[in-house]
Amino acid sequence: MSEIIPFPVPNKQQKSDLDAVIDEALKAIPRQDREKLRFELIKTIDSYDAFFSEWSLSLPEDSNETLRKQIYDIAHQEHDRKIQMLKDIMRLKIKVLVAEYQHRK
Repeated sequence: MSEIIPFPVPNKQQKSDLDAVIDEALKAIPRQDREKLRFELIKTIDSYDAFFSEWSLSLPEDSNETLRKQIYDIAHQEHDRKIQMLKDIMRLKIKVLVAEYQHRK
């Protein structure tokens, strides 16, 4: 039997460089349309469900503390990589949404 540890450990919300990129991309868009584009971006992120942000980590019961630490460190690195991928997708998606909006107008 293995122990299931929820991963990742929730972190504090803070304004990120990604928020700045999104705000910068949307600043030339009128307020009402800006909110529509932001909503489309959120729908895109939500469509990935928990693939990028939630998963469980299974550790063998008989593992020693060193092995547990190594597994956790690798899992943390993998989580960071997935979050970076999600941020890259968001950066590209907001550019696409703004370009599509400008093309329609």
